[in-house]
Amino acid sequence: MNDRDQRRYDALKRGRIFGTEQSGDFAAGSAATTRVANIEAVLARIDKNKAAQAAGSGNASKVTLIDALRIDCRNIRRTAAALDEDEPGFADDFPAAEHNEASVLTTADAYLAKLELEPGADGPGKEANAALVARFVAHELPADFVQDLRADREAIDAADQHQEGKRQGSVGDTTAIGVELTEGYKELRYLNAIMHNKYSRSPEKLRA
Repeated sequence: MNDRDQRRYDALKRGRIFGTEQSGDFAAGSAATTRVANIEAVLARIDKNKAAQAAGSGNASKVTLIDALRIDCRNIRRTAAALDEDEPGFADDFPAAEHNEASVLTTADAYLAKLELEPGADGPGKEANAALVARFVAHELPADFVQDLRADREAIDAADQHQEGKRQGSVGDTTAIGVELTEGYKELRYLNAIMHNKYSRSPEKLRA
């Protein structure tokens, strides 16, 4: 909730507290007790939406996945740079990623384009790919390092979809909170009129 909504929420809570404290002055089922109960219900719904909004705000998982992909790229780049010592130009196909997220993703995609076997490839193409991958494996990268790179890259796409779903949920929660606050303020205006009428000759309670 923004500051304005928080102030409205706090006002509803104060109205509920005051109305509850004066409940002994009103008959059961009266307009006053009904309005207080309505405000109570509104606050409960707002609290539920606030909890859902908070639950959808985290993004640590995405950061962790980017870090894992960055390490994949760094290991491949380091190995390519070593191979470049005896084969100048080899590392040109495996440029280093910059620190930002977009560069890590682009770099991973470029590495996969070089290292993954194209669907349906056979004969010389398949043999050339196997030979390229083998050069990295010979320098102690895992035998399935290309598959690991692909899995880490796809995990980020999945995380993006999940985060978007949570963002949309958060937008929905924010909208719902606004609707409830509007409804709550209607109830509070009724309660305010009732209390002024009830306590017109009780200055201390009117000030409260």
